[in-house]
Amino acid sequence: CFEPSTRSSRVGIGVFHPFTCYLRMVLFHLDGNSEDVVNRVVCICLLGVGSVGVFGFALESVVVARRTCRNELTEGAGRQSAFPVRPLTPSLWVFALLIASYALLLPGLTAVLFSLNIVVDFGIIKLGVGPGGGIDKLPALTESMLGLVRLLRSTGCQLGASAVIVYAIVIPALKLLLLVASQCISNQRVIAICVHVVQSISKWACPDMFAYILLLYLVRALNHPVMLQSLMQLDVGFTYFTVFCVASTLASLGIHSPNAVSSSGIWSHVSGKLGIERVAVLVSLLAISFAVLFCIGMTVPVMLLRLSLERLYKPRGPLPENMFGIPLRPVIENLHLPDKANSDVSLLNAICMLFSWARSGEANSMVAFGMIVVFVVMLTVADVVVLLIIVWRLRLQKSTGGIARAAVALRKLSMLDVLIAGVIVVTACTSIYHEDGIFVSWGSGLYALLCAELLHYIAYYLVIGAVPLYESATPPEMGMLLQTSSDGEVDQAVGKGTISE
Repeated sequence: CFEPSTRSSRVGIGVFHPFTCYLRMVLFHLDGNSEDVVNRVVCICLLGVGSVGVFGFALESVVVARRTCRNELTEGAGRQSAFPVRPLTPSLWVFALLIASYALLLPGLTAVLFSLNIVVDFGIIKLGVGPGGGIDKLPALTESMLGLVRLLRSTGCQLGASAVIVYAIVIPALKLLLLVASQCISNQRVIAICVHVVQSISKWACPDMFAYILLLYLVRALNHPVMLQSLMQLDVGFTYFTVFCVASTLASLGIHSPNAVSSSGIWSHVSGKLGIERVAVLVSLLAISFAVLFCIGMTVPVMLLRLSLERLYKPRGPLPENMFGIPLRPVIENLHLPDKANSDVSLLNAICMLFSWARSGEANSMVAFGMIVVFVVMLTVADVVVLLIIVWRLRLQKSTGGIARAAVALRKLSMLDVLIAGVIVVTACTSIYHEDGIFVSWGSGLYALLCAELLHYIAYYLVIGAVPLYESATPPEMGMLLQTSSDGEVDQAVGKGTISE
C-alpha cells in the first residue's frame, strides 16, 4: 500500500487481505479533470483574459488618437466634429474584459468545481466516508456549482441553495442587466445609480470560492496515512468562476459616470457633528483595533472540519460493533483515530500551504493564494491605511487629491467581507453531509475577522462622510473672521500673516 499524493487525480491502493489470501485493488481516486488539464485551463484563462484586456486598451488608445487628430483637423477648418466624445460609453478595455469574463460564467457554473475523497483504512477493510461510501466503497464527492444547488435543494437545505443561487447566478445576471440598462437609457441620475450598484455588488459573486479554498486545506490536513487518507482538488469550475469574478469586478471599476452617486449619506451628518478632530482620533482608534483583531483572525482557525466516527457504526454506518469476535470501538480508539479526524485552518496556515502547493506545480493553488493574499489581506489593509492618510490630511487642512477615490476603489476590491460571508454560507451548505459524518463549522477566528471588518466599515464611512465637509472647507479661523470683521480687516490680517491668503 502506498501513500496517495495530494496532487493525484487517481490513485490505486493494493490491499492484501489476510483472511482470504488474495490481493485486491481498491481504487481510491478523485473524479473530474487531471492536474495537467486543470493547469492548462488556468494558464489559458489567465493569459486569455489578460490579453483581451490589453488588446482592448491598445485598440482604445489608437481609436482615441485618431479621433483626436480628426477633431483637431475639423475644428481647424471651422466645422463641427464628426466624432463627439461620449463619456458614459465604457472604454474598449472595459468592454473587452466584460465580454471575456462573462464568456467564463457558464463554464464556471457547469464544470466540475471540486472533488474530494476521505477514506478510513483499517487494514482489513477500507471505509469510504461521505455520500455513497461504505466498506470497500470509496466514491469521490464531486460537485459543480449547479450540481451543488440541485443537491442542496433535494436534501432540503433551501437556505444554502438560495444563497448559492444569489451569489453565483442572480448577482452576475443583475450586473449584466444594469450595465446594459446604463447604456440604453438617457437619464443621467439613473445611469449613475446603475453604475454605482454594479461596482458595489460586483465582488459579491464569489464568496463561496474563498470557503472552498479553506476547505481544500481542511481536507488535505486530514491526510494521516495509512489510517486516514484524504484527497481534494479544486477543478476547472473553480478557475472559470474565480477569473470571471475578478475580471468582471476590475472591469466594473473602469466604468465612470460624471454624476457619481455619493455613499456618505447620514455619515456626513455624523462626521459633521463630531468634527474633524474627533473623527481623526476615532478613525485612528478604529484602525488600531482593526489591526489587533485582524492579526488575531489571521492566526486563529476560521474553519473547522470534524469527522464523526460514531456515525460509522451500525445502525447508522456500515461498521459492525464486533468483527471476528473483536470489538472494533476500543481498537479504533487505541489507534487515536478520532484525534486524527479533526482539522482546523487559519488564514495564515492556508496562505503558507497554498504557496507550497503552488510551488509544487498546482496552478489553482496559485490562483487561490493570490485571491487570499491580494484581495483579502493586502487590499483590505491598504484601504485602512489610505483611510488614515485621508482623515489626517483633512485634519491638517490639506487636500486629499485623488486619495479619496483610491479609498473607494479599494473598498470595492477588498474582499475580507466576502470571505466571511463565504465561510458562513458554505458551512451552512455542508449540513447536508452531517448524516455521513462530515461536519464543517466556523472557528473563533471568524468572529475576530468579522469584528475587524465591522470596524473597517465604520472607519470607511466616517472618512467618506467627512471628505465632502472638510475637503475644501474654509478654515475655522477664516470663517470666524469673515463673520465678525470687515473686508479691510481681513486684508490687514492677511498682510500681517495672521491668516493665509
